[in-house]
Amino acid sequence: GPYMISKVSKQPSGIIDSYTLSPFKKFILGEPYIKNITFRFYQNENDLIKAFIDKKVDEISSITPLDAENLKERNYQVESTVLPRVFGLFFNQNVNHIFTDKTVVDAINQAIDKDRIIRDVLLGYGVAIDSPIPPTMIEYRKLNAKTDTSREKILSKVQDDLSKAGWKKNTEGFLEKTTTQNKKKTTTPLEFSISTGNVPELTKTAELIKEDLETIGMKVEIKTFEKGNLNQSVIRPRKYDVLLFGQIINHESDLFAFWHSTQRKDPGLNVAMYTNAKVDKILEDAFVTIDEKERIKKYGQFEEEILKDMPAVFLFSPNFIYIISKNLKNFKISNIITPSDRYLNAYSWYIDTENVWKVFTNK
Repeated sequence: GPYMISKVSKQPSGIIDSYTLSPFKKFILGEPYIKNITFRFYQNENDLIKAFIDKKVDEISSITPLDAENLKERNYQVESTVLPRVFGLFFNQNVNHIFTDKTVVDAINQAIDKDRIIRDVLLGYGVAIDSPIPPTMIEYRKLNAKTDTSREKILSKVQDDLSKAGWKKNTEGFLEKTTTQNKKKTTTPLEFSISTGNVPELTKTAELIKEDLETIGMKVEIKTFEKGNLNQSVIRPRKYDVLLFGQIINHESDLFAFWHSTQRKDPGLNVAMYTNAKVDKILEDAFVTIDEKERIKKYGQFEEEILKDMPAVFLFSPNFIYIISKNLKNFKISNIITPSDRYLNAYSWYIDTENVWKVFTNK
């Protein structure tokens, strides 16, 4: 790479305060324009933003859409690009059997206003999705044409479909279904809980989803957990009805970890507890397929099967947000897989420029 670590600053506890980089003289593309780069680390977002405003640092990342908009209004330069992250509602049919009803799952998918989540939660820093494959992997996705159908018509059809499937509203306005087996009537309420992390973007997303679903008669409870508790007490033992969760898909082969049936139990990442022998075979074959066209074809088949079975409702892919100094030139942030990819062309960044008389410039 163009740089090497020349200095490390630590606190007495061992926590890193900063790294200083200097040019690596054997870098194949020559010496970078910027002589030194220092990475500084902060304990929270408020300290990070304060350091930026106080000009102690020139660029910052890992901030919320709200803070990004606030800085944008103050005329700071905000750069962003979509990350290969897939956030969605993952259904646990083993805990709540109503998700075996395709009409219910389809109703959830149709009733959620994903564009409102992008607008009101992410403030435009993200894109709505309907696939397990992130939008950054364009070659693997079959883009569906957006419908112009109004929300009113969509909700009306959803309610009609639920009614035809036997779901009727009770005196409280919530849906329930009565079935008879061996001359015994059983009433099943259409209710479930959504478990998620105690993060502002996720809790607000859950609240908007709750509003949308209660509009059509579904009763929803939101359960929020701190990150450690969510992993240990909820995700690992698979104790949830629905999990509002995000998948990091840096490479198409990562889809194996999230959807192959062998990954259903901890420490596997198949949080939808999804089982489909056909999908297993597709993922196994795609994993070892070298031919790109054939691999793309297989992941297309994988996407079709997932959308047919609907083990999850896919919501959005968020943007990576980066605030940079207006003095930084030749900065490019596009098609990044991980946040560190923003440094891929760091060797060509520059800050200082020289004035040249017009007589010496090309016209």
